[in-house]
Amino acid sequence: MLTTFRLVWRRRRWRHGRPKLRRPVMWLAAMVAIFVAAMAAFEDMVPADSLWLAVVTLTTVGYGDVTPKTEAGRIATVLLLLLGGVFVVAKVASDWFEWREEVRARRRAGAWRWGMEGHVLVIGTPVGDAARFFHGLVRQIRGSPGYRDAPVMLLTRAFAGSADGLPQALCDADLVHVQGAPTDPDALRLADAQSAAAVIVLAENEDDAVSDAISADVVTRVRAMAAGAPPLVVTECVDDRNRARLIAAGAAAAVRPLRSYPEMLARALVAPGAERLLEDLFSSEGNELFRIDLPSLYRGPWAQVAGRLLEKGLGTAIAYSPPGGEVVLNPAIGQPIEAAAVYVILRAEQKAGARDLAALLARG
Repeated sequence: MLTTFRLVWRRRRWRHGRPKLRRPVMWLAAMVAIFVAAMAAFEDMVPADSLWLAVVTLTTVGYGDVTPKTEAGRIATVLLLLLGGVFVVAKVASDWFEWREEVRARRRAGAWRWGMEGHVLVIGTPVGDAARFFHGLVRQIRGSPGYRDAPVMLLTRAFAGSADGLPQALCDADLVHVQGAPTDPDALRLADAQSAAAVIVLAENEDDAVSDAISADVVTRVRAMAAGAPPLVVTECVDDRNRARLIAAGAAAAVRPLRSYPEMLARALVAPGAERLLEDLFSSEGNELFRIDLPSLYRGPWAQVAGRLLEKGLGTAIAYSPPGGEVVLNPAIGQPIEAAAVYVILRAEQKAGARDLAALLARG
């Protein structure tokens, strides 16, 4: 009931034409007005009673508390029922449900203007299992407190060839989509890019650096379209040399395309800059994550491990591995531990001293 009310009364919902109800509704109103006049003439009935009789007649309820007494009044009531109830009301109902089915089809096909505000807009078409990628990305986004209840819209061509449009699994995850190219101004407006709170731009081709030029264009467009404050924009960057260009275009973060790790994009959205730390750890250049196996079991407070390494300038300890157990990440400072190995982040110039770490920790 609430959805129907919104569809009828909120004008911004009528984005793709209205149900063709005006003419039959006007005809029905004219029929009721003639009927009220007829009841006043033939039955000497007050307008309130004649309107009540029209309603119960058209709805075929027939309470019987108000009835016509004259032959002419009965004929007028029958005509109202036949011409109004059978034909007009049936026509109104048919047009309404037909329009609702058309709305449903347009929504699934990505041709509906949703009128969203403050949403997260994901732009692009990942190669491969797009549904799985989008599902994983959105799960990561909504796993963050700031975006837990945020509506998410996709602007993509991933489902253009599908008869059913957006897969049911994504519909069940409360996702909606618009079908179109990332640089198409009409598609961006249809996806309400001008009122999005955050935008994620996927590279057109994660192996082609030319995609960065397209991404820069999309970043510029969505920021220029903003009705108020520009959205927070995170974009993928194929070639690191283009990262500065994307940032200059207005992106808060430029992330390497790691489609197997949608967490990277989500981290960049929630905490811009965090993606650089994660990217660094994925490479052997710059900072690198090392596992330091200890010659003997270390027993003592975690603070001593972390503090000793920082004091000696030998890296930053972030986790440890107990004997036969799971790795413990970022333990409490005062927590006593038993460690068979320690995980340490080292800068390039610190890597040469990695062997000294084990001896240092072994001495306690």
